[in-house]
Amino acid sequence: MPLWGGAKHIIVVRRYGTRWEGKKSRRHLINFDEVHYYLSSLDWSASEFADAIPGHWLIENRLHWVKDVTLNEDNNIRCGGNAPVNWAMIRQFLVSLARIKCTHTFPEALRLMANQVEDLSELLFDLSSSDKPVKCLA
Repeated sequence: MPLWGGAKHIIVVRRYGTRWEGKKSRRHLINFDEVHYYLSSLDWSASEFADAIPGHWLIENRLHWVKDVTLNEDNNIRCGGNAPVNWAMIRQFLVSLARIKCTHTFPEALRLMANQVEDLSELLFDLSSSDKPVKCLA
């Protein structure tokens, strides 16, 4: 493996089970069977990798999947200059606001926030003037 000279392990993880698919009115269970490959320079045992990999998926599902699927981040319009970074910050800001609203899903939070400029401006004012951690505002 000359391209990955520091690699010590190739990890193969097979995930299978059932999950929900489709929009609310047409949701149904589907079976899935996936194989994921990881390359690592860490000198860990198999059980250490087994403990760490679900944490990777937790981050992926909690943040990146929301931005990719709900906000269509991967297919957004590519602009020049600082525009991509600015839009990434705006999308992350939306995700943070949605979590503060403490709804069950991100789309639900977006629906609640739509056309509620007064509530959002009050929320922003509260966030900027407080030293305390923010609790759910639902």
